[in-house]
Amino acid sequence: MLEKWQIREIVKSALKEDLPFGDITSEILIPSKLYGKAFFLAKEKLVVCGKPVVEEVFNLIDPEIKIIWQVEEGSEAPAQTKLGFVEGNIKSILKGERVALNFFQHLCGIATYTRKIVQKLAPYCTIILDTRKTLPGLKILQKYAVRVGGGKNHRFSLSDGILIKDNHIKALGGIKEVIKKLKNTPHYLKVEIEIKSFEELEILLNSEVPVDIILLDNFPAEKLKEAVNMIKSIKPHIKIEVSGGITLENIESIVKTGVDYISSGALTHSVKAVDISLKIDSIYSY
Repeated sequence: MLEKWQIREIVKSALKEDLPFGDITSEILIPSKLYGKAFFLAKEKLVVCGKPVVEEVFNLIDPEIKIIWQVEEGSEAPAQTKLGFVEGNIKSILKGERVALNFFQHLCGIATYTRKIVQKLAPYCTIILDTRKTLPGLKILQKYAVRVGGGKNHRFSLSDGILIKDNHIKALGGIKEVIKKLKNTPHYLKVEIEIKSFEELEILLNSEVPVDIILLDNFPAEKLKEAVNMIKSIKPHIKIEVSGGITLENIESIVKTGVDYISSGALTHSVKAVDISLKIDSIYSY
């Protein structure tokens, strides 16, 4: 779940950025006592995500604004669905329009893409994970959207677990030095090691260092199955994660190799925002 205070801090920053001196255009053109109703329109099929964030945008601008949703968070909405209505002062609605849409379109985009991958994986036991490849300041929201889409979160931060990457291995002088260091360092967290070659994999599997997950990064498709079989034959208790170049088109062939997890930075770092608009529906004055 998203905590309200987490949402508030992110939204405050976005509003400060977009409204440093108010909405000049609306101040000039729109009467102060003009009220009305607008609606969010899905212009393509999407998974709904970000309602609490949209609500907070308008709440911070004008607590009198009412939002009446027509869809549930996490539900699938076809194109041309009216997702919800925003009712209140027109100036206030216009002030929040772009910031609300920026959050809504982005989070729905993440949830929608994640859901597509989850549906591809439905016949299998493999879990799709996100990564730390998130936009600064938006990590909590982006990882929330992955969960809404049906995916799972990997580490939230560097403090959440031991994940030994290629640069750690390079800095220590090779996989053997990493193994030596791990043996001599007491810890209580799960250990995951990224492997980029069969040479590294063989050294790791023939060591006594306790490893929970092996991450096979950017292994060529023709070599991936061989690596998975090697791990399962020597140390079947170790979980296997794959990353690098994951797409909707190739994910099923990767799953069929028998991996436990697939991690994809594309869930958050380059996902396409969905097309949602906010349209004024009716106007009235007091």
